[in-house]
Amino acid sequence: MLQKISLISLACLLFTGCMSMPSEGTSPEEKKFRKVEAAAKECAEIVKNQTIELTAEGKDADTRWTTIDYVGPDQRTRTVEYRTSSVLDNGEPGRAWQTCMSDKKALAPELKL
Repeated sequence: MLQKISLISLACLLFTGCMSMPSEGTSPEEKKFRKVEAAAKECAEIVKNQTIELTAEGKDADTRWTTIDYVGPDQRTRTVEYRTSSVLDNGEPGRAWQTCMSDKKALAPELKL
């Protein structure tokens, strides 16, 4: 009898736990944003580190961190990290970051460059 009660209690806990898990963040749109957001952060860090390395080698370099808008299908606007580097961008601000994002297949049309 005690075993049945324990089993039923465990089943209830599992069921309640699954029901209380937030459904937010599991939509395809949210998953896409999370992928773009993570790639943007990583690419901004890569551009920063490469610029620092080139500056240490004596190259004249300037880097700028900012954010850009990501507008989802629901017109909700969020931001992701964005970085420019005078030495890496070859005269086209943000080119190194955009190339990195493209390589990660995260350069989405929702980004407002």
